[in-house]
Amino acid sequence: MNSNIGLDSQELKFLAIEASRGRQAERALGYLKQAIGQAPLDGELHYLMAAEHAQMGMYDRAAEEMEHALRLAPGLHAARLQLGLLYLTQANVDASGRTLEPLCALDEGSCFRSFAFGLLHLMHDRFPECRAALAQGIALKAQNDALNGDMRKILDALPAPAVDAASADSNVWLSAYKQDDAPN
Repeated sequence: MNSNIGLDSQELKFLAIEASRGRQAERALGYLKQAIGQAPLDGELHYLMAAEHAQMGMYDRAAEEMEHALRLAPGLHAARLQLGLLYLTQANVDASGRTLEPLCALDEGSCFRSFAFGLLHLMHDRFPECRAALAQGIALKAQNDALNGDMRKILDALPAPAVDAASADSNVWLSAYKQDDAPN
C-alpha cells in the first residue's frame, strides 16, 4: 500500500470504511493499521479494527480491540454495545452485563440505552421486556443501520410471545357463542 503515502489518518479511515463496505477485509485492515500507526490514541480507529476482526470471525481479537477502544474513548457507545453483545454470544454473561451497564445511564432517548436494557433482559430470559426494549431502540433510529439489523435479528430469534390462556379461551368461547347465536 505504498500508494497511501501522504494520506492522513482520517483519509485512511474513510478508505478503510469504504473497503469494509465493499467486503475487502484485507484492504480495510491495511488502511486501519496505517491509520492507527499515525493516530494510536484514536479509539474510533481501534473500534473499526475490532469490527473488522469480528466480521472475520476473530472474536477474541475483536474483543481485545474493542476493550482497547473503550479505554481510549469510553463514550463510544456503539463499541460498548457491540462488545457487550460479543461477550453475550460467547456466553460471558458477567462481562456482558458489566460492559452494558454504563449504557443504562444514558438519556431515555438513546437507542443504546434501549438496546442495552434489551440485552440485559435477554440475559435473564425476560423475553417480553427484551422485545419491548429492542423495539424501542429500533424505533429511536440508531445512526447505524447494521446495528438496527443486528437488533432485529435478535428480535426475530426470540421465542414467540406466550398467549394468555384465559384470554385465548375466552376468545374461543366468545366466537363459539356468536356462531351458535347467529340466525340460521
